[in-house]
This record gives sequence, structure tokens and C-alpha cells, in this order.
Amino acid sequence: MDAHGYISPDEVRQALRQIYLSDAETSLQGSLLESFSDELKPIDEKGHWKPSSLSILTVVLLCALLGVFAYFSIGGRS
Repeated sequence: MDAHGYISPDEVRQALRQIYLSDAETSLQGSLLESFSDELKPIDEKGHWKPSSLSILTVVLLCALLGVFAYFSIGGRS
């Protein structure tokens, strides 16, 4: 702040950066973790992130489909 009590534009920019860095919704990683976390209890007793059961099921089904595709396209010819 200067002698008249005005805030410089650089100080405003720095304050806005601090606000946006601490906000979880503006962070891409934070919002992705929030969207894939369990709705009822996103953090377990040990403080670790807990994924939702729907995302686990989706990943397992996707891996199964990719495995079937790889088996019939690469390994099924012998």
C-alpha cells in the first residue's frame, strides 16, 4: 500500500492468485479428484483419497473390454 492507502495493481494480482490457488474448484486436479471420489466419505480414516465404487467398476469393465479386444485382435490368431 502506498502513503494514501491505495492498493497497487500488483498487490491485487497477488491477492487474487492466493485466493484462486487455495480454491479447490479452480484447480483441475482438485476438481477431478472431487468428481471421482466417493460421495459419502471421500477421505478414509487414514486420510487417503477414496474413489467411488462407480469409477472402480468403470475402470474394471474398461480393462476387461480392452483385454478381450487385445486377445481377439492380437492373440487369437495362433
